[in-house]
Amino acid sequence: MDELAAIDIQPVAEVDDDRARIVLTVDIPDNVHIEPHEPADPFLIPTVVTANGLDDVSVEYPAPTIKDLGWHDAVLTVLQGRLEFVITGRIPHDVSEVAGGLSYQPCVGGACLPPRTTVWSVPLRETVGA
Repeated sequence: MDELAAIDIQPVAEVDDDRARIVLTVDIPDNVHIEPHEPADPFLIPTVVTANGLDDVSVEYPAPTIKDLGWHDAVLTVLQGRLEFVITGRIPHDVSEVAGGLSYQPCVGGACLPPRTTVWSVPLRETVGA
């Protein structure tokens, strides 16, 4: 079941002067969901994006879908399908690549699997400020 929960991340970076905008396109398999960045219940594990190498980082998380999964007493907010996480930040002079992670807990049906982090990286340009 664990291999069914594998996700694919495609990062794309746009650079404007000393600012970077990175879009992480994440494909979650049809039978899988992950929790949003701010889950409805405090016992659920949030999805978190990290980006190393940028200053003044902000992350725009996708809006969750409200869904009755049929196995929980309440309706949950979940992330499913194709998602976009948008990271923005200032590029220090000596940085030419940004790397980070997407930490999440995949759930398949009524079973939540162990939390994991999928790493990603994206080149920004040959020499920042050149």
